[in-house]
Amino acid sequence: MATTYSLEIVTPEGLILNEEITELSVMSESGEIGILANHASTKTKLKASPLKFKKTNGKTEVIAVIGGILEVEKNKAVVLTEFAKKGSDIDEALANQAAEESKAKIQLLSPDASKTDPSLILAEAQLQKELLLLKTARLTKNTI
Repeated sequence: MATTYSLEIVTPEGLILNEEITELSVMSESGEIGILANHASTKTKLKASPLKFKKTNGKTEVIAVIGGILEVEKNKAVVLTEFAKKGSDIDEALANQAAEESKAKIQLLSPDASKTDPSLILAEAQLQKELLLLKTARLTKNTI
């Protein structure tokens, strides 16, 4: 019985990752899911969250994904997502600064903006992205 399987992460820009792994942990809309080799076939929607996987050398890596779909079939896991960034490629200080700038922008907009104001919606989405990048960078630092 196989103990490893293939993980592919694909964005509109192309293939981000193609790696043999032993474990995968993702946050679906219904909760956290752990995937090992020989997992039953499944499809699920993903939440914006850090995706964690263990490589065949035992090292854990973390990638930020903003939503998408996970499909597992025949010892292959494929993540289709609009955005993915490896934790090792995230500058924590830059992500923190961007998050602070987004918070400030939201505070400036909030008193006058309605919940449906496109500027407020965009600023809140940007803040969520920056917080995800920050969380992913910190998880990556703790797994090294």
